[in-house]
Order: sequence, then C-alpha cells, then structure tokens
Amino acid sequence: MSGIRGIAKNLSALFSSHAIAVFQQIGLVPLFIHVYGKAGYGEWLAISAAVSYLGTLDFGVQTFVNQDLTVRYHRGDMDDFHVNQSTALRLLLTIVGCAALAATVVFALPLQHILKMDGVHGDPIVPPHVVQIAIFFMALQALTNIIYGYFAGTFMVLGKAYIGQYWNNAKMLTLISTAVVAVLLHSSFAGIAMAQYAGLLVCLSAQLWHLRRIGRDIFPTLKHWDKALVAKILKPSGYFALIYSSNFLVYQLPILILQRTVGGSFVTLFSLMRTIFSMTRNMMNALTQSIGPEVTSLFAKNDWKGLSKLYNYSERLIFSVIPVANIGVLYLCPFLLTIWLKQPGLFNPQLYIISAASSIIMSTKEHKFQFQFSTNTHQELARFMFGTYVTLGGLWMFFIPRFGLLGLLWCWFAVETAQLGYLIYLNARFFAHHEPMDKRYLVRLAVLSVSFIAGAKVFLPYTRQMALPVQIGIAIANGAALLALAVPMFDLGSVWAEFQARRRGKRLA
Repeated sequence: MSGIRGIAKNLSALFSSHAIAVFQQIGLVPLFIHVYGKAGYGEWLAISAAVSYLGTLDFGVQTFVNQDLTVRYHRGDMDDFHVNQSTALRLLLTIVGCAALAATVVFALPLQHILKMDGVHGDPIVPPHVVQIAIFFMALQALTNIIYGYFAGTFMVLGKAYIGQYWNNAKMLTLISTAVVAVLLHSSFAGIAMAQYAGLLVCLSAQLWHLRRIGRDIFPTLKHWDKALVAKILKPSGYFALIYSSNFLVYQLPILILQRTVGGSFVTLFSLMRTIFSMTRNMMNALTQSIGPEVTSLFAKNDWKGLSKLYNYSERLIFSVIPVANIGVLYLCPFLLTIWLKQPGLFNPQLYIISAASSIIMSTKEHKFQFQFSTNTHQELARFMFGTYVTLGGLWMFFIPRFGLLGLLWCWFAVETAQLGYLIYLNARFFAHHEPMDKRYLVRLAVLSVSFIAGAKVFLPYTRQMALPVQIGIAIANGAALLALAVPMFDLGSVWAEFQARRRGKRLA
C-alpha cells in the first residue's frame, strides 16, 4: 500500500471516529441534561472522571509494543515478535486483573461524600450504593479498554491500522447506544455503567474474532514469556504512561476539583465549553493522527527525506486549518448553545475567547507531538508534559476556588503555551542531523491567530446579540477570510500539487 493511500484510509477511519464523537456530544449531552438536569450531568461526568486514571495502568505498553511489533514484522524478525507480543499481553492481563480486584475497595469507601454528591452544593443527591456501583463498573470499563486497545493496535502490524480504528469506532457506537437506551429508561448511574460494560464485552469478542480471521499468523497468544523483557518493555513504555497520565491531569482533574469546590452545575458549564472546542480540535486531529502509522513506517526505514517532507506538507496543511476552525467555531458558540441546548445565556465571551486561544495552541502542539509519539522518541516530552501538568494541577487547586473558570482557563493556556515551546525545540532537534527546521509557517500561524482573536475580543460581545442567521454569516465570513489568507501564507498550492503527484504515482522533486 502506498503511503498516500494508507494515510487516506487512516484519515477516513479517524474522521469517522471524530464524527461519532461529535454525534455523541450533540445527541447524548442534551438527553442527559434533559433527564438528569444540568447538575446531574455534572455528577455523571465526575463519576467518569473518578476512574479515568485507571486507563493509564497499561503504562503505555500497548502503544510502545504495537509500534515495536510493527517494526519487527516488517523486518522479518518473527521469533522476537511473538515472544515480545505474548509477554506484553500477559503483563497487561496481570495488571488489569490486579487492578480490577483492587477496584472492589470502592464498596468500602464513602464516595458519595468524597465526590460531594450528598446535596452539599444544592445538587441532586445520588444514593451511596449507586455511586459505588457506577464507579466500580466504570472502573472495569476503563481497565477492559486497555485490553481492547491492545488488540485494536495489533491491526497496525498488518499495515491496516484503519481497521483497528474502525473497531474503536464500533466500541464508541456501542457505548453511546447502550447509554442512550439506559438514559431513556431513566436508569440510575449504576444502570448506565453496567449497560455500557456489557456492550463493551460483546464488542471485544467480535474484535478478537475479526483479528484472528485476517491475521492468524500474528494473533496474540499467551504461549511465550520472557521475564527479562518486562523491564525492557516497561521502561520505554512508562513514558507513554506519563503522557496518558497527563491526559487525566488536564481533562479529568479539573472536573473533580470543580465538583468538590463549586458543584455539578459548574462542571457542566466547563464541560460544555471544552466539548465544543474539543470536537473542533478532534476533527482536525484526524489529519494529524492519520499520518502516525506512516511516520512510524518511514522512521523504521530510516527515510529522513520522506519524514521531512511529510512534516513540512502536513504542517502547512494543518496550520492553514487551525485558525479557520477554532475562530470560526468561536463566533458560532452563541448559535450552538442556542440550538443545541436552548441556553444562549451560558455563553461568556471572555471565557470562550480564552478557550479558543488555548485550542489553537493545543491544535498546533498535537501536530508536532506526532513525530515524537510515533517514533518512540517521546521520553523527554513525556517528562516535561507530566511535570508541567502536575504543576498545573497545583495551580488549579489554588486558583479555581478563588477565581473559578477564569483562573482555570488562564492557567491552562499558560501551561499549554510552555509545552508547545518545548515541543518546537524537540522537533528541531529530531530533524537537526537532516536539515534545520523552517519556523516561518509557525510564525505566520501565530500572526494570523493573534490578529483574529483580537478582533473577536472586540466584536464578539456585539455579534452574540445578533440574529442567529447573522451569527452564522459572520462565522462563515471569518472562516472564509482566514482561508483566503492561509492559501498564500502556507503555500497550499504546492501541497496540493504534491498530493496530485502522489496520486499519479509520482513524487515532486
């Protein structure tokens, strides 16, 4: 399979994944709020956040091992392939089994009081046993996802990473559909968690059947064990664990802090704002994530010319989309809150402008991140990300109770900016032996984004009061203006010419 066709298939799978995520937010969030109320939805988010850290207990093994197995498979090193694969699977099953057993401690903890679901903030009271059962089955779901992700990643070995992503999509649809049915039946949070876990087990069984059907020679087994490999796997994998732990710190920790200090209603406000920009960013990230397997393949072949060209063209394409998407959606937020939740009063221009600026920084970071992540050269990045996010958590402990969402967002923006600066340095060093990094497109992105964010700060307080069709027109006009500027600023003509040449089986010099 040619590189461009592989990227296109990965992009298709990832785009559909993000489309499903958008569908989940559009359909499930209003339904949740309608049935359980704004505070009730915040409490459900807090329950989910309380166990999400368990998903990091694979210590990054699935990501590191599947990338390592892909390299070994293409180099014909099948003996070590099977030993490494089996050892990693046995390691993961042991970790998951022990964690599942430890999770039973939730039935002895006063979680209702710990998570402030006892009505202290004026929110609906959730019975103690419902909180315990819900958290237990959400914990099992997070742990089973580790095994599910390991098998889904195995499709990459066959050069069919997109199939693994389609199975991830099937899992997402299963979790959504079971949740919808449970919510429509007005089930308790415990009932929702149990229904989702049952659906996940069915989906896991179907995935295993498919993997065995198309890849019998690489189907994971438990036949082999090499104790000496455990340390060799865990040491580099542990850095992936730091990265995944960082996701908990930045996405789930603020929910828990908000739930404990100000209540479920503020959790919902924050979650809705973050969801809008996350959906936007995730759709763009499909472009970045689709090149991941190709980055791994080129790195395995030591093709630095190909890596450099992929970096350059993907950067220009993605940089041209980042301000268009984020600033366009910023102007659309009042409209979205009106038609989505029928609550335009939830829109706060200052908070949403800071969120848009943070989203632009994060979108840029997530593209550059891919070249460390997909080549297993992520160790320094993992340490820096984890350290700065731990610092962010400490800042939130101080600033959220005193300054609320505004303090949360400014701290987040500062830390994301620092991480982007460090990642630019790592990218430059990654390619240093091949060629110096061209930073002109990064500067152009910054100029374009700052200019239009400043414009939004001036005009958004007025445009939010206008009729909905006018709001849509203003958002489209801003997006069109940004795109018109982006085409020459990022030289998208040459990117399109390269794409066309590759489709014809040629490469530009």
